Amino acid sequence: MRIIFQGTMKMVGHGLFTLIILFVSANDTLCQTDMPCSGGTYEVVKPFIGIWEEYTVTDNGEELLGTLQSTMDLNGCVLTQRFTSSDESFSYVTFGYILPDQRIWEESYVFSNGSSAKYHWIVEGDDVLQRRVGGTRKIDYMHQLRLTVINKDLYEAMEEHSVDKGITWQKKELTRIRRKKID
Repeated sequence: MRIIFQGTMKMVGHGLFTLIILFVSANDTLCQTDMPCSGGTYEVVKPFIGIWEEYTVTDNGEELLGTLQSTMDLNGCVLTQRFTSSDESFSYVTFGYILPDQRIWEESYVFSNGSSAKYHWIVEGDDVLQRRVGGTRKIDYMHQLRLTVINKDLYEAMEEHSVDKGITWQKKELTRIRRKKID
């Protein structure tokens, strides 16, 4: 495949070329058969696929934040998510795939303010963690979302920070995500 893409690099630019090679590498390593990507690590993100409404949880109840659409593409090998705030002032798009050497999901976010971040999906008991592993904004603490109370129509995301390299975590904000009812 290297021969096929060597000439293409000049036409599509380095960024797209890297993305193509990354996908081809992941596809070659993880989808050896003609079957869609499934089983094992691929199952981690499946409960989160769908159209959701996100709510901030406060002492006074819930306030709608916006809508999140999560889909699996390319035979289940790629996770894409799109979020738009209810007032349309903020949005993001993500692209996730399994890192072949680590067998975990990595998801890259691009935010409407121009910044970006990378997260790894980590299973911890019944919870799934989305732990920040890099981004354009420098922070002096560890950041993660703890996805919990996971079922077919609802899950919660607890924002957590650690200043001691993950030994202890402080809870910051709770978001409740409900599957959007389609009329």
